[in-house]
Amino acid sequence: MKHLIIIVLSILALTGCSTKSTTGSSSNPTNDSIKNIRTDPVVIDITKTPEKILVLEKIANIEYIPLETNDSTLVNRPRPDVVSDRYIIYHNSNGQIFVFNRKGKSLYSFNYRGGGPEEYISIYGNIILDEEKEELFVNDIHKAKIFVYSIDGKFNRSLALPRKFFPECLMNYDKDYLFCHNVYFLDHTEESGEKMNQEDYSKRDNPYFFISKQTGEITPLNYYIPNRMGSQSNEMKNGQRIAILDIGLFPLSQNTPNIMITEFADDTLYSLKDRKLIPIMIKNPSTHKMDPPMLVGVDFFTDRYISLLACKKEFQERISSINIIYDKQSDEFYRLATRLPISFPMKGGKIALPHNTGLCRITPERLLKDYNDGKLEGELKEIASKLKEDDNPVLMLIKFKE
Repeated sequence: MKHLIIIVLSILALTGCSTKSTTGSSSNPTNDSIKNIRTDPVVIDITKTPEKILVLEKIANIEYIPLETNDSTLVNRPRPDVVSDRYIIYHNSNGQIFVFNRKGKSLYSFNYRGGGPEEYISIYGNIILDEEKEELFVNDIHKAKIFVYSIDGKFNRSLALPRKFFPECLMNYDKDYLFCHNVYFLDHTEESGEKMNQEDYSKRDNPYFFISKQTGEITPLNYYIPNRMGSQSNEMKNGQRIAILDIGLFPLSQNTPNIMITEFADDTLYSLKDRKLIPIMIKNPSTHKMDPPMLVGVDFFTDRYISLLACKKEFQERISSINIIYDKQSDEFYRLATRLPISFPMKGGKIALPHNTGLCRITPERLLKDYNDGKLEGELKEIASKLKEDDNPVLMLIKFKE
């Protein structure tokens, strides 16, 4: 449509710090380390903000990682793709890929952007790291392929994907498979000018897939969601769509290796373990009984805590969201507060992180201002004393005590 305005206001952007079960097997361990936790799904009222406050500094330890900066390692995106036990992966908007070690020291940098058989046109979403095999998976929806490179930038293989298949929230599931949901048909109807046939509707309603790391073969998760709901809201005028607002909530979140699915059109939130869906939480009131509907996504979760973000699916100039923390151990809901110079959310939607860890970034400008104002102390003060304004950001890892 001509003159269509696309507005992306992602509440999952890093700003400031800038039933239905399947059979099969998986190497993912389940985590039953917390005793006395209820096993039945908890009911959450998504219209209310809890009055109790949970102070971040009391439940988490903080680790700061300044990224090495030189002419060939300047990052221009607000968040990394991966922070693992050994590596930090970034990619820039021009296709450049950076590999740092866990302390932030630059190891490798390479760029395969191009039209050749070993090259990607662009990088869609986040790069995935298989740390055990030291391989990077780069999703290129323009070529309908996932390119696989070694950690130091050697081309290994490419995985051809089916037509009408856009992997979103691509995740490292286990040693053999990636996991994702297909967003090709999400918010993609006849309004876009493309007719959908019966097979298309079937694919739209069964959107979650495992992708073989070796062959690219896709296997659907047996989870059907009729009348799927995306995160876009439309502004209409005279029956015509003139603008699109993408709220930026995602239905998948990972606490490596565990995955949570919060499909917007389903009132049940699930944990994916051993290729089976385990109900964790039930939304109340039902999404289908609210006008406008309330979209619910998981910012981050740990063995003990689940951080939820809820936002109305409506076109609005300024997005307002509800943030709720659920403590599995005490079976209580909280708001999260902190004295640290960060803003929420802490994960940003699709970053792969170590187990029980959240992430924020702190810009050099922010740190230098606080340093000059005498607000910093300890390790952060020492880091800031060595920074320049055009340096790479400092990553703040928030490791939750369980």
